[in-house]
Amino acid sequence: MFNLHSFIRNTRVLLMVVTIGIPGWASAEVVQWEPKQDNAGFTVMMPSINIDVLVDEITRLKSSLKHDESILMREESKMRAKGSNNMLSYLLPGGLVYAAYKKISLDRVVQEQELVSAQLKEITTDLVALTTINGPLRVARR
Repeated sequence: MFNLHSFIRNTRVLLMVVTIGIPGWASAEVVQWEPKQDNAGFTVMMPSINIDVLVDEITRLKSSLKHDESILMREESKMRAKGSNNMLSYLLPGGLVYAAYKKISLDRVVQEQELVSAQLKEITTDLVALTTINGPLRVARR
């Protein structure tokens, strides 16, 4: 079965790397060490992030989030209460406990879906920001 808690934990780690931009936490493919000269004239190796690899990782994460969102939407539609279930839950012994359990489970799924949707929206805006070209675009014509 789908383990959402480990997915959210892994997603948060990746989002920290993307948003905070700490190259030491990123993978070896993403971080490139480039020589830079500081104010005192010393040459030091400064980390820089390979944007192409980072965009690829974000794109993979986005597709994974879309898949998880569709799974949560299906699960939510299955869990929605139907009229006959509500009627039976009031008539049968222990039905109110069952109805409360279903309501809590549905609320949990809805919260997880909202969280995944918010993360998907944030990743989409980050992806657009990383792939946008700043400045004029010149095209050579022959």
